[in-house]
Amino acid sequence: MGKWAAPLRIARRTARRSLGRTLLVAALIGLPVLAATWLGIVLKSASPSGETLAANTIGRADGRLDVTQYDKLQVPPGQEMTYGEPPPAEGHDKAVRTPSTFDPSPLLPAGTKLARPFVDSGMVEVRVPESKTSVTLLTGDGANPLTTGTVKLDKGRLPAKADEVAISPSLAEKLGSADTVESTTGKRYTVVGITRMLTMQSAPAIFATPDSTLYEVDPTRTVQYLVDLPDSADLNQLSTELINNGLFLLPRATIVDPPPDPYGTTADDIGPYAAMALVIGFGILEIVLLAGTAFAVGARRQTRELGLVMAAGGTPGDVRRIVVTQGLFAGLVGVAGGLAIAGLAVFSAKPVWERMTDTIFTAWQIPWGTIVAIAVLGLGAGLAAAVVPAISAGRQAPMAALAGRFTVTAKAARIRIAAVVLLAAGLVSVFAGSALIAAALKSARHSPLGQQATATPSGPIALVLLGITASVAALVWMLPSLVAKVAGLARSLPLSGRMAMRDAARHRHRTGPATAAIMMAVAGTAAVAFAASNSIAADAANYIAVGRHGDAVLRVNQGVPGEIKYTPALVSGLDSQLPVRTQYELGDVLLPNQKPNQYGYLPILAVATPENSEGMNGFSLQAADPAFIARFGEYGEKAAAALRDGKVVVPDVKLDPGQKVAMHNDDDQNYLRNLDAVSFGRPPAVQFLRDTALISRDAARELGTIRVSEVHFELTREPSKDELGAVARTLGTDEGLQVEKGYQSPGRLFLIGILLAATVVTLLGVAISVSLSAAEGRADLATLAAIGAPPRRRRSLAAAQAWVLGQLGCVLGVGVGALYGYTAHAAFGSPHFVVPWAEIGGIVVVVPLFAGLLAWLLTRSRLPMVSRID
Repeated sequence: MGKWAAPLRIARRTARRSLGRTLLVAALIGLPVLAATWLGIVLKSASPSGETLAANTIGRADGRLDVTQYDKLQVPPGQEMTYGEPPPAEGHDKAVRTPSTFDPSPLLPAGTKLARPFVDSGMVEVRVPESKTSVTLLTGDGANPLTTGTVKLDKGRLPAKADEVAISPSLAEKLGSADTVESTTGKRYTVVGITRMLTMQSAPAIFATPDSTLYEVDPTRTVQYLVDLPDSADLNQLSTELINNGLFLLPRATIVDPPPDPYGTTADDIGPYAAMALVIGFGILEIVLLAGTAFAVGARRQTRELGLVMAAGGTPGDVRRIVVTQGLFAGLVGVAGGLAIAGLAVFSAKPVWERMTDTIFTAWQIPWGTIVAIAVLGLGAGLAAAVVPAISAGRQAPMAALAGRFTVTAKAARIRIAAVVLLAAGLVSVFAGSALIAAALKSARHSPLGQQATATPSGPIALVLLGITASVAALVWMLPSLVAKVAGLARSLPLSGRMAMRDAARHRHRTGPATAAIMMAVAGTAAVAFAASNSIAADAANYIAVGRHGDAVLRVNQGVPGEIKYTPALVSGLDSQLPVRTQYELGDVLLPNQKPNQYGYLPILAVATPENSEGMNGFSLQAADPAFIARFGEYGEKAAAALRDGKVVVPDVKLDPGQKVAMHNDDDQNYLRNLDAVSFGRPPAVQFLRDTALISRDAARELGTIRVSEVHFELTREPSKDELGAVARTLGTDEGLQVEKGYQSPGRLFLIGILLAATVVTLLGVAISVSLSAAEGRADLATLAAIGAPPRRRRSLAAAQAWVLGQLGCVLGVGVGALYGYTAHAAFGSPHFVVPWAEIGGIVVVVPLFAGLLAWLLTRSRLPMVSRID
């Protein structure tokens, strides 16, 4: 401690004397520590492990027993945590039992207790005032103590009889004061409690007993039990015996301490960790840049004090240790404060985080390893921020330091060739990686998934991340010199602007890192703006409308539970409730010999095309009024003319001149070959135009009958809420009628959020740099006042400094964000590179001006006189 005792005392005394600067640096370090700690605890508690996970999934039981329909199972090694149905053993894939009626007790040790846990039994429809709604049904033995802890009981009790139910709070709000739940069949169930699922707690749900008549039991579905085994039970032997009888036992110990994954990780798993490492690395660099600026100014204000240390026999090493120790103190304060505030925020606002994650926290899960790593990174960031200022302070000449003078950068600024080369290489890597991602996405979309396909190749993603990292490193490297270059262009600015630019160039040690910090912070918000805009553009390009813009569409006879049945009276009633100009009916064409099946298949229109060498393209055939089809632009007019000529219009296929298409009813021997067909290429992005072939209603009646599937109402205006409410009461559901409004972009919300985020991070960086500049340049400002500068000059100078730094940082940040955006454009499949001009304009123009205005308002116009040498 001989070399560190005196520096520690001096650093501690300086930290107390310069309390504002110490707290500023501590806040810069503590804020990321606070956010990371809070996020780690909340996310870990929302996805628990160990004993908490076991209590949430199997309550007080010793394990979970799955009863399948097979007589023997095969559980692969390492799959003991399987939560789905275990696969049958080879040669044992035939059903031998009905799981819901099978009693597993004879296969279990004497004294075993059984209970049915709450499991998702599908969606059911129940009636609510003036309508009906779909809710999740969970069935289980809620009255059995083994299930305690698997759901959250807010009020009352869990159901114990078939005619009792418990409901979630969200469903209770819809039901109002009703104490019963009515199914769509008219049967009523008594509500005995208010209960929530531990996950998706806000979802409307009903909790019932396994023998409830609210649902139909699937005879093939695996049934789960919670088992309380006697202490003498041999789990290994019992598990083997059960597997050989078609049952699977998941012990509690396996849930608490799951076995390692025998298959390990793949290269594709590296992508998220690489992105996370990049974000953490940039965050640490942000702290180092801003805190390093504060330490640099602090070290310059300590110039005379450090000169006294050297005059008293101190070595440059002692000076460096004094400055580095100040970084350690600030890091300790920041880390301790961040951890303390994070803990207070987490534990005092538990209901808020539960609503945010839609999960009930049954126990706090604290990731101690992550928190320790966060604390170490925070301390490391504080020390790293003090390293460069410490080295500069150690190089000062003792006489200059005693006089309070410090070196000002006067030599011409040079942008290093190596930095330019590094920037160019980074840009090339980003563009090359983006091109590879776009090619992979294009290839994936030719797969059976089509437009829903995605592509995340690890190699191109790593190339993009490497390129962005290289570009940021190059810009940070060249920024001090770039600031000086920009300052040379300030001759046409007013006096305050010229002084601000001159100050920025002279003190590049401060303005360079501060501008880099603003650049990186703005780059994040700009990247979100680019990514959101290109994602929205991709969604808009892939949007498929249900009808013509402004029309109301009613789907009927869809062959699904809770479907709306078509009747002329129903359509007439809706016609009187809505502002309808005309209505059109779209219907499926049914053949005379059609045989219904359980899947509701319609007759198939088979189209042989040169592109489909392996078979034929199949379409369902729908009848439509040509006048209705003619409303869909140029394509609709051509299609309507063909329909009037009695032809079939097939979407987006190539047909030979005069080619006919075949229609059959699931019977290859019963083709109808008398259908003339035409195709006009790709139709507009309307669902029934893209998915089906069209035929006129007159021609359809010659083939068979027409079953109405959709009713399109051409409206004179957008319906009001009262009119839509009347329609919902008529249909019995508020989801039956859909008014086509086109793709609804969430761009406005993104604009507001992005501008707020950009403003906050820019103001933080600007405030730090301007306040430090004011502290460092107090003597210069005093001199200006002494020679007659008006009091407002200080305000104008602070505003100009804020605008200069904010403007340069925002422009460069938008440039870095555009690199992320270009990659997002390729990854999302946007039709072209979309530039969010409104958001970018706000960031580049409004945010720096706002920073300057705020600096002008918060800066005192008068200051006390100080001597030129303290």
